[in-house]
Amino acid sequence: MSGHDDEEDTDGQEWRWAHILWQKRGIRLEDFAEMPRNVKLAYIASEQLASESPLNPNDRLARAYLTQGRG
Repeated sequence: MSGHDDEEDTDGQEWRWAHILWQKRGIRLEDFAEMPRNVKLAYIASEQLASESPLNPNDRLARAYLTQGRG
């Protein structure tokens, strides 16, 4: 037993994403709190996908430039 509550961890992760969505997309924390869970998860998944595979050519260029020095 680690004394770590998985539900608390999930809530913490959701609020971490809520903060990221507020900064990047302007979604207010109050609005995020009122969303159904499946809508929250859709926003989170969308943001994760956008960070892994940016659609903006400038983001792709920056990512390529940053990874060019590794390897």
